[in-house]
Amino acid sequence: METKKPLFIKIKDFYERLIDMEAYHEGDMMPSVREVGLSFDANPNTVQRAFTLMVEDGYLESIPKKGFYVKKVTVDRYKALRESLKEIIKQGYSKEEIKKELEGLDDDCDK
Repeated sequence: METKKPLFIKIKDFYERLIDMEAYHEGDMMPSVREVGLSFDANPNTVQRAFTLMVEDGYLESIPKKGFYVKKVTVDRYKALRESLKEIIKQGYSKEEIKKELEGLDDDCDK
């Protein structure tokens, strides 16, 4: 049986990925809870929950009456991933084989 991720987790994952990919930089103000809610067709409480988790994960800082700001940028994580993938390719695995395995991992993670 496949379980789907709750919307607040999808929002959290989406913005954490953007921060990791440097679409947002340390000190940048995040879109308002209301704006994100409109973008995701989500209740503001759902967005608030996602952002609160991001504060707990160290990605954001909450400043009362001002909003949420990017606290952490984890660029090194993607550099390490790229280096690992290069090593796997050097070992003789094709991009297609890697892609197939990653798709299998997605299926496992959704459960």
